Amino acid sequence: MSIDCLLIIENDSPLNFALDMLLVPSSEINVVKSTAVDLQGVVDEVSNLKSQVVILEDSATPTRENSLANLLMSNPELKIIVVLKDSNYVHIFRKDEILIENASEFLEIIQSKQQPNIKESAST
Repeated sequence: MSIDCLLIIENDSPLNFALDMLLVPSSEINVVKSTAVDLQGVVDEVSNLKSQVVILEDSATPTRENSLANLLMSNPELKIIVVLKDSNYVHIFRKDEILIENASEFLEIIQSKQQPNIKESAST
């Protein structure tokens, strides 16, 4: 099964070249470079391409403010990977929906480092 991946990285970034070398030879990852200039353009590209993964550099425009949250809310199955250009770290964002039935389950969500063992809602 192949994965559709949208790249949001500046053309002159060294990361652009590195990801080209890493991802393009893979027959399991279909890579499309974004041409969007704003968040709405990214949302449209994700929708039109039916991207499952978005990889972006931490300095890219869509990472500002709460735009990642907006992107996840409009695409609940999306995984967003933010690559930090000055280190070997990546941040991975996903949307989880959990149906809670009482206050203790809510507290468990807040306190847990991993996804708690709570029933997921039917929509996920």
